[in-house]
Amino acid sequence: MAPIPVTILTGFLGAGKTTLLNYILKQQHDYKFAVIVNEVGKIGIDGMLVENQKEEVVEMNNGCLCCTIRKDLVKGVQNLLKKGGFDYLLIETTGIADPGPVAQTFLNIPQLQQLVRLDSIITVVDSEQIEKQMKETETARDQVTMADFVLLNKTDLVDEARLQKLESLVAELNPHAQTFRTSQSQANLKELLDMNAFKLDQKLAADPEFLNELRQRHHHDINSFSFELDRPVNVEKFEHFVQELSEKERIYRSKGFLHIAGNPRRAVFHGVNNRFTILWDRLWEKNEKRSSQLVFIGREIQESRLRSQIESCLE
Repeated sequence: MAPIPVTILTGFLGAGKTTLLNYILKQQHDYKFAVIVNEVGKIGIDGMLVENQKEEVVEMNNGCLCCTIRKDLVKGVQNLLKKGGFDYLLIETTGIADPGPVAQTFLNIPQLQQLVRLDSIITVVDSEQIEKQMKETETARDQVTMADFVLLNKTDLVDEARLQKLESLVAELNPHAQTFRTSQSQANLKELLDMNAFKLDQKLAADPEFLNELRQRHHHDINSFSFELDRPVNVEKFEHFVQELSEKERIYRSKGFLHIAGNPRRAVFHGVNNRFTILWDRLWEKNEKRSSQLVFIGREIQESRLRSQIESCLE
């Protein structure tokens, strides 16, 4: 049997990776996907946001695929292969993951090489925020440099001049990558999947240390905190809290589910930098525990202060 293609979905916090994943799963195609979702934080939000639950979804929480849990990644892939029933593997990394070590897993582990092949690395970027992100953290630059395809996402938030500037910047960092403009991460999947786009010699030219598993990759400047709250949330107080949060804290990404007081529906909360949305989701199940689960990722976040602010929003 031909090796199963693997596509790595990467991109900085809030760029639109999970949106792209859901878009892929919902489109009409001939593939049966399996999915591995990796997150920073103890609470798995993105795994629960994968909408097409007929797919096999494996969650890996409280870690970064590029360092602490690569053994778990190998184990997760092997377990999926034993179960079978799929012909394409999608891996969504954390927003602070360097895709290089994830790719190493499929290049350096002999047990996997005959069974799976790395097809491509797709990097989703937030067209409004990427320049700032690349100045603040090397990870955002690495994600673009290692890409086979770059999706300039959220094109509706910037003008044509900015998009042309970003296309030039991407071409300068990574002349081998194909760049697509997208909104809501909606791309032509025939140009992205099963394209045999990954070329090791190109990666080594961009980064001679690409296959060096001993190279240290750490993100000490970025931390995350997760909260689970049993009491219902006052939505007006919570909206006021997140607006103040954007002014006082350096939060790159916030997300989760909310148990809103007096409402029978679960709410989905998304925050990217200073943009926040609360969307009504499904009805709570009759016997389901109603609680709020939140994750905040940013620089120099003080957990005690953040927890105090969140608890002030509870009924």
